[in-house]
Amino acid sequence: MAGAPVILGVVALAVAVLCYGVAGSRLSAGAQEAGPVLRSASWWTGTALQGGGFLLAFVARRDLPLLVVQSAVVAALAVTAVLQQVAGVRRFSRIDALALVGTVAGLALLGAATVPGPAGGRESTVLVWSAGLAVVTAAGLLLPPRAWLLGVLAGVGFSVAAVGARTVVSRLPADWWRFWDLPALVWVVGAVTAAGLLLGQAHLTRGLAAAPAVPVLATMYVTSTVVPAALGHWLLDERMRAGWGPVAVVGCGLALAGALQLLRGERTDGRLSPAGGGPRT
Repeated sequence: MAGAPVILGVVALAVAVLCYGVAGSRLSAGAQEAGPVLRSASWWTGTALQGGGFLLAFVARRDLPLLVVQSAVVAALAVTAVLQQVAGVRRFSRIDALALVGTVAGLALLGAATVPGPAGGRESTVLVWSAGLAVVTAAGLLLPPRAWLLGVLAGVGFSVAAVGARTVVSRLPADWWRFWDLPALVWVVGAVTAAGLLLGQAHLTRGLAAAPAVPVLATMYVTSTVVPAALGHWLLDERMRAGWGPVAVVGCGLALAGALQLLRGERTDGRLSPAGGGPRT
C-alpha cells in the first residue's frame, strides 16, 4: 500500500506533537526549580519526552517534507499553553491567545506550501552548513541571556538537528537496523545532528529557567521552522507549491507577529523575567 508509510509518518508526527507539548511544560517547571537543573525530576521527564518526540518526528521525516514536520511540531506550543493554563502556571489574555493561534496557524500555512525534495546525495554540503550553525550556536552560550536571543539560539540548534536528521533518514537502507552500513560521512552528519540537539537543549533550558515557557518556545519554534525552510530550499531541493508563494509569505508573517506579541512584557530592562514576576536571583 503506497500510502502506508505516509500514514505511519502522520501518526508518528501527531504523537510527537503531544510529547513535545508535555515536554515544554515539564522542562519549564524543572528549569525553574531551586537547585541544579540536572537534579530535577521534572526536567528529566521533559527531556525524555522531548527525546521521544524527536525520534517520532525522525520517523515522520522519512516520508514527509522537512518543513511540514517542523511546522506541525509547532502545534506542541498550543499543548504546552493549554497545560499551563489548566495548571494555573500562567493565565493568557485574549491577545496572547490570538497570538498563540496566529503563530501555530502561520507556521502550518508555511508548511502546507512546501513539497519535499531528495535529501540524499548532499551530505557534504549539509555538513558544512550544519557545522557552521552549530559553531555559532555554541558561541551563543557566551552571550547574556535575553528572551528572544535564547529562543532563536535554541531554534538554530534544533534546526541543525532537523536538517541533519532529514539527511540521515534519507540514507537509511530498507533494512534500517543495518545502520552500520551507512557511509562515514553520514555518521559525521549524525554527530553534528546530536550536537545541535544538545546545544538547542542548553539554550532552551537557559530560557525556561528564568522566563515563561510560551514566549521562549514560540521564538524557538518560529526559528526552527524558518531556518530549516531556508536550508531545505537551498540544500534539499524542497520547493514551494505552484501558486502558494503568497500563502507562505502570509504564514511567515503571522508566525513572526504572533511570536513577537508573546514576547512583549516578558522582559525586564531587556533581561529575562520568571513566570512569577520579578527578576530571578
